[in-house]
Amino acid sequence: MARRLNSGDTGRFTDVTCVPDATLATEITALVALGTVVEGSKLVSNTFSNNCEVTSPADGAIPDGRIMRVEKDATNTYLLTVRMWSYVDTNAARHSSPVLVYLPYDTALALHDSVVIDGSTYMYVKDGTSGGFGAVWDLDTTNEEVGVLI
Repeated sequence: MARRLNSGDTGRFTDVTCVPDATLATEITALVALGTVVEGSKLVSNTFSNNCEVTSPADGAIPDGRIMRVEKDATNTYLLTVRMWSYVDTNAARHSSPVLVYLPYDTALALHDSVVIDGSTYMYVKDGTSGGFGAVWDLDTTNEEVGVLI
């Protein structure tokens, strides 16, 4: 048997902790019950409906990442480690090899917003409307910090 060159994932990846939407959670439960290996095989897409939420991509869709680890927390909810390799921004442009950075904000933001610098201190971000960068993926209103895929 010939050895494959570059087998497995190579390059830089962003592994992030996610939660599945209800549809994906139901699918994971069914797959696990059947003994199907979910880790390293199940592809996902971002929803931007809730913080750090992913779902199963539709047939023919381009996935944003792959589930690398599945675990349940104390409330019996799945926590997923997803290897993220792309996202779609608010202007429907796809970006590859994202990085998740946490930035402080001081004006209202929503999931999927792009961001730009806010003010002259160069410490905060605000909604970039159609001209910003990245996509807000995690919104922490308590600490006034956003996780932005860039």
